[in-house]
Amino acid sequence: MNFKSQVIGGLGWVAGTNFLGQLATWSITIVVMRLLSPTDYGLLAMASVFVAFLGLMATAGLGPAIVQAGTLDDAILRQLLGLIIIVNAVLFCLLYFAAPIIADFFDEPRLVVIVRVLSSQFVISCFSVIPESLLARALKFKIRALVNLGAQLAGGALTLALAFSGYGVWSLVAGAIFSTTINMVGVNFAAPYLHWPHFSFLGAGTLISFGGKVTAGRVLWFFYSQADMFVAGKLLGKEALGFYSVAMHLASLPVQKVSGILNQVAFPAFSKIQNDSATVKLHVLKSVRILSFLSFPVLWGISSIAPEIVQLLLGPKWEPAILPLQILPMIMPLRMISNFLPSAVDAIGRPDITMKNLIGASIIMPVAFLIGCQWGVKGLCIAWLVGFPLVFLINLMRLLPAINIRVRDLMGSMIRPALSSMLMYGSVALVRLSMPEEGYVEWRLPVMILVGALVYGGVAMTANRKDFQEVLGALKR
Repeated sequence: MNFKSQVIGGLGWVAGTNFLGQLATWSITIVVMRLLSPTDYGLLAMASVFVAFLGLMATAGLGPAIVQAGTLDDAILRQLLGLIIIVNAVLFCLLYFAAPIIADFFDEPRLVVIVRVLSSQFVISCFSVIPESLLARALKFKIRALVNLGAQLAGGALTLALAFSGYGVWSLVAGAIFSTTINMVGVNFAAPYLHWPHFSFLGAGTLISFGGKVTAGRVLWFFYSQADMFVAGKLLGKEALGFYSVAMHLASLPVQKVSGILNQVAFPAFSKIQNDSATVKLHVLKSVRILSFLSFPVLWGISSIAPEIVQLLLGPKWEPAILPLQILPMIMPLRMISNFLPSAVDAIGRPDITMKNLIGASIIMPVAFLIGCQWGVKGLCIAWLVGFPLVFLINLMRLLPAINIRVRDLMGSMIRPALSSMLMYGSVALVRLSMPEEGYVEWRLPVMILVGALVYGGVAMTANRKDFQEVLGALKR
C-alpha cells in the first residue's frame, strides 16, 4: 500500500470508528445528562482541570518524538519507557497528595476522593505510550481506531449503567478509568512492547529535547484552553460551571473529535513527508479548505438551534445552558483549524513555533476570562469571541511562514464557507420566527436542520462549487 492509500485508508478507519463511537457515546451522554445533575458535572469539571493538566505531561512528549524520529532502536525505546514510567509515577504521587489542596481551593471536600481515584489513570496509561506510538509510526491507523472504539464503548456503557444505578458523579469517574484501562490492554495486544525499562538516558537527548518542546506546548495549550473552567469554578461556583461546562462540551465535542481524527493521521503523515515542503503546503491548504467547508455549517448550525437542542435533549433544568451554547460554537471553526495547523509544524521538526504561539495565548485568554467573568457565564463566553480571534491571527503570523503559506491564502480557504454559513444561520432564524414560540419542539428542530442544510448546500453548489467538489472527492476516496 502506497503512502497516499495508507493515509486515506487510515483517515477512513479513524473517521468511521469515531463516527460509530460518537453515535454511541452521544446517545449515552444525553441519557446520562438527564440522569445526573449540573452539580455532578461541575464536580467532574473541577477535578478534570488538574487531571487533564498533568495528563499532558504523562508522555513527556515522547509519543510524538517516537513517531517523528528518523531512526529508532530497541535500546532507545527501553530508555524512553523508563522515562515514561518515572514521569507517570511522579504525576500520580503529585496529584494524590495534592487532592486536599485542590478540594480546599474549590471549597468542595468531595473532590479529595474523586481526584485521588482519577489519579490512577497515570499508572494505567503509561504502558500505552510506546505501543500506540509504534502503531502510529507504522501508519497502522485501523488497529488504533478499533481499539479506541472499544475503549469508548466500554467506558460509556459502564457510565450509563452506574448512572442508572444512582452513583452520580462516580459513574463519570468510573467510566473514564475503565475506558483508559481498556485502551491500554487493547494497544498492548495489538503492538506489545514487552521489554524491561532502562533508566539511563544517555544517547536519547534529541528525542527527549523534542518531547520536552511538545510537552511545553501541550501544557501551555491546556493552560489557556482550560483557564475558563478554572476561573469559572473559582469565581462563578459549581452550578454555573456545570451549565457552562455542558454547553462547552456540546459546542466543542465536534472540534475535539474531528481534531482527534485528523491529528491521529496528520502528524504521522506529515512526519513521513517532512522533507518535501511543497507537498506539506499543498496538503495543509487542502485540509483547511475541507475543514472549513464542514466545520462552519456544523458548528454555527449548533449555535442556530441551541434552544431546541437544550429543550429537546437535555430538559428544562438545563435552560441556563442555552445562551452559552449559542455563543461558544461561533468560535469553534477557528479553534478546529488552530488545532490542526500545529500538526504540520511539529511534524517538520519545529515544535518551538507551537510553543511560542501558545505562550501568547496563555497570556491573552486567561486575562479575557478574568474580565469576562465579571458579567457571569455570558461574559465568560464573550471572552472567547473577543480573545481567540486575536490569538488566532497573531499565531498565524509566526506559524505560516514555516510551511511557506501566506495568511491571505489561508484566510481565502475559510471565507466562502463562513459566508455561506452566515446565510444558513439567517435562514434558520427566519424559520424560527415563522413558527410558534411554545411547544412542537420535536418537529421544529428537524425542520430547522433541514432548511439550514438545504440553504448551505445550495449556496455551496453555486458560489463555492470548487470546494464542494473537493469535499465530495475526499469523502468518495
